[in-house]
Amino acid sequence: MKTISIVGVGIMGRGMAINLQKKGYSLRLYTRNPEKIKDLKDERTIITSNLKEAVDQSDIVILCLTEDPVVENVFFHQDFLESNLKVVIDTGTTSPDLTLRMFDESQKKGFRFFDAPMTGSKNAALAGEIIYMMGGTEEDYQAGKDVFENCGKLTIRCGPVSYGQRAKIALNMIQAGIYQVYLEGFMLAKKQGIDFQVLYDILINSAAKSPILEFKINMAKKRDFSAHFALKNMNKDINHAIKQSMNYQVALPLCSSLKTIYNAGMNAGYGEEDFAILVKINEDLNQIQL
Repeated sequence: MKTISIVGVGIMGRGMAINLQKKGYSLRLYTRNPEKIKDLKDERTIITSNLKEAVDQSDIVILCLTEDPVVENVFFHQDFLESNLKVVIDTGTTSPDLTLRMFDESQKKGFRFFDAPMTGSKNAALAGEIIYMMGGTEEDYQAGKDVFENCGKLTIRCGPVSYGQRAKIALNMIQAGIYQVYLEGFMLAKKQGIDFQVLYDILINSAAKSPILEFKINMAKKRDFSAHFALKNMNKDINHAIKQSMNYQVALPLCSSLKTIYNAGMNAGYGEEDFAILVKINEDLNQIQL
């Protein structure tokens, strides 16, 4: 049975660790605060704050980190690059530029690197139903099958290295936009005297139905903002999308305006909450409650 390292054991990393434990893999979990994940310790699982101890000679190293500076600090750290690395998979959402830099470095050092960012949030991670968007070759896919088959329900091949990230950035921009459009629709209906449940029943039975309606809008209505996908992470991914749109000269007349809402949410101190909390910003703008 292979040894798999997970660098970054937050919401998604925890879910992957639990599913790999169920399948009997030997795990090495890297975190700066081992106390937070001590419940994952078992006879096959090592928890460490020593990066080299976590990754050296592992069969697969999973990077599950949040933002470019964090990813960069780990990947280009001496303890990481001087370890005996075989396969490294970046499952977080990282800028394509940094992804290609990491790929170039992996070529120089002689280990396999590719990107496979995830979607599905906390519930999917715990259920082993992550969707991976992979950038890499067929050989890369085969090298990562232990992760893909035991932690996910679907792996979609998007193209060469960095194309998984490109697809994920577009996906998250779309999801952020859908949620905001729903909120604006509910604000408009409420101002006109239409009850929340009336519009919800219409939407859920129409072509406008989506998992974001069923999950995020219900979170907003229940005032449950426990983080399945934190606002700060969605904000970061919108920043990636805007940068990519500038690089490729893509007009984003609707989604570019999302930054105003997300900036307001970040400035209000909501970064650690689920991005469903943006209902509060929309309520403040309209002086009504969902």
